[in-house]
Amino acid sequence: MRTLSRRARRIRWSGLLLLVSAIVAGPARGQNQELTFSLGGIPGQTRSFQSSAGIAQISADRSFGINYGHRFLGARIAALYGEIEFVAIPNRSVTSATATVPQSYASLYLTPGLRLKFFPSSRFSPWAAIGGGYALYQQSAKFSNGQNDTDKFLNRGVFDYGGGLDFRLFRFIGLRAEASDALLYDVQAETL
Repeated sequence: MRTLSRRARRIRWSGLLLLVSAIVAGPARGQNQELTFSLGGIPGQTRSFQSSAGIAQISADRSFGINYGHRFLGARIAALYGEIEFVAIPNRSVTSATATVPQSYASLYLTPGLRLKFFPSSRFSPWAAIGGGYALYQQSAKFSNGQNDTDKFLNRGVFDYGGGLDFRLFRFIGLRAEASDALLYDVQAETL
């Protein structure tokens, strides 16, 4: 049987005490904090290109997200939250008859922002959000014409906005319906 040193046991007990404190204190803090896990969808799109003649078809796909919000200001009629949103879109295929485009791409977004929630203590709470942050795109290794892609990763600034409706089922569990979009900032072209 393996024995732990006194310091290792102290660290283990301190970690366990911290975990228990967080679990016990969670319900007391839960009204000021929100954690949302989301599964959504992205519709297919048709895009035209300025630099090369052609139109690309981008497939529909699913999205996965996590949103953490902390209430800074609260009243009976509205509450203001600071939030951090992480969204991942695993793989969208891209096809084009004339333009040279990547065969597919995946994307990640990390966007801190603000959310204004109306009637936060009622069963139905509409809200609006705005934020900005970082977007990472990973393109496929080959273009639609078969050439290899040497620059697979694109890093961009992003501005996001959206709105939705929270429906509280139980004290700490609810459902969220939302619609949101993101605008990318292209540093090289200096345009939105």
